[in-house]
Amino acid sequence: MKTPLSTSEVEFLQEEKRELESSIKEAEGYGEGTGRSQDVSLIRKQIDRLDLAIQEGKPGKLTPAQRDALAKEAKTLEERFLEGLPSKYEMDHPAKCPGAVRKHMKWLTRFENTGMVDRYRTVQRLLNPGEESSIESLRKEK
Repeated sequence: MKTPLSTSEVEFLQEEKRELESSIKEAEGYGEGTGRSQDVSLIRKQIDRLDLAIQEGKPGKLTPAQRDALAKEAKTLEERFLEGLPSKYEMDHPAKCPGAVRKHMKWLTRFENTGMVDRYRTVQRLLNPGEESSIESLRKEK
């Protein structure tokens, strides 16, 4: 399954598409010319590629069994991430919490190259398509 796009990524692609469409209208306003018609055809191809990327980036429909399996996977990942994850207070006030930076660095080295964080984001995008999610939401207050 392909990784779905985040809401901000979809918005960026749509904005880029709107800009290309406005440049087509602008080019058509100047009249027909061989150079202009090639530019317009290239821009239309770019728009088609953006449409395809937006369409492919939307999460598909999930069956209840898939949804349950993804929710279980997300819960398992969350439990693994919470082991050794510094709290929000520790991250905001490292001078008051000796060892907070070291704790965070240790947590990063444990999960940085495993792909688990990316998998968690993918699962969250599939389960909750319109919402942005990150590891920061898992941090406890104190």
